Amino acid sequence: MSDTARKHDTSGVYVDLGTLLSSRGWARDLKLFARQAARSMLLGETRSRFRGRGMEFEEVRPYQPGDDIRNIDWRVSARAGGTYTKLFCEERERPVHIVVDQRNSMFFGSSERFKSVLAAEIASAIAWAALAGSDRIGGQVISDYGESDIRAKRTKDAVLRFVRDLVSYNQQLPQPEIERNDSKSNSTSKKTIAQVLEECRRLTRPGTAIFIISDFHDFDPAAAKALSMLGRHTDISLIQIADALEQQLPFSGQVAISDGKNRSSVQLSASVRASFEQQYQTRQAALLKAATRSRALYTQIATDADPRRTLSQIFRK
Repeated sequence: MSDTARKHDTSGVYVDLGTLLSSRGWARDLKLFARQAARSMLLGETRSRFRGRGMEFEEVRPYQPGDDIRNIDWRVSARAGGTYTKLFCEERERPVHIVVDQRNSMFFGSSERFKSVLAAEIASAIAWAALAGSDRIGGQVISDYGESDIRAKRTKDAVLRFVRDLVSYNQQLPQPEIERNDSKSNSTSKKTIAQVLEECRRLTRPGTAIFIISDFHDFDPAAAKALSMLGRHTDISLIQIADALEQQLPFSGQVAISDGKNRSSVQLSASVRASFEQQYQTRQAALLKAATRSRALYTQIATDADPRRTLSQIFRK
C-alpha cells in the first residue's frame, strides 16, 4: 500500500477528500451571519458592522448629525421626548476569508480525530456555506513549510481549490524537523500565529468576514496586537480546536511518551499537573481577552465533537 493510500485509510488522523466534498450537502443550511447565534458558545458581537438603508430593521438610537432624516422614527421620538432614528442592516455581499492552521501542533488528538482533521472539516463546511450564501470565498492554508493563498471568488472552483489545498497540506503532516538553507525555504519558514494574522490583514479588504481556525498554541502579545489591528476593519470569528489532553493531564505517575519514532517516559507529579493546567488557563485567558478587545466571535470545538452538529448549533438560522 502506498504512503498516500495508507494516510487515506487512517480515519481521524488524515482528512478524507470525500468527507470534505460531501459536507456541501448539509453546510448549505448553515447561516454564517445569523443574528441569533449560540450565545453560550460565542463571545463578541454577532451583528454585521455594515449599516445603512437596507431591507432589514436593526435598532433605534438617538439621532446624530449626518443621519438620514428619512429614517427618523417619529413615534419613538414622540414617546421619548427626543429625536430617534432607525438603523437598518445593509444588504451587501462581502468576502469570506478562511484561515486554516495545518502546522505540526495540529497533528495531535487523543480521541475521535486529530485537530488538523477537525480544522479541515470545519473550514470546508464554512466555505460551502459561504458559497451557498452567494459570498465570495478565499483563504489561507498554513503549514510549517509553506502555505496556500486563494483570493476571494464567488465560484465553485474557488471552494474546490480550497478543499484540494486542505487535503494536500493535511496529507503532508507531520512536517519533518529539518534545517533548510536555500533562499526559497527561508521565505516560507515556519510562521507564528502572530505572523499569520499580520499577513491576513494585508491580504483582506475592509469588511471581510474572517474565520480563523487554529489551536492558537503560540498565541502571545504579538498575536494579540495583530488580532486587534485585524479587527479594526474586518469581522473576525476565532474557532479554537482543542483536545482534552492538552487541557488537563489524565493522571500522576510514570507515563510513556513517544514522538512516533522515539519512546521515553516521564514522572508526572501533582505539581507538574498543576503547572501544566495553569499554563493552559493563562494562555486561554489571554486569547479570550484579545478576542473581546477585537470584537471577535470566539468558540472552542473539541476533537471529539461532531463537526456537523456543532456548526449547526453555532450558525443556526
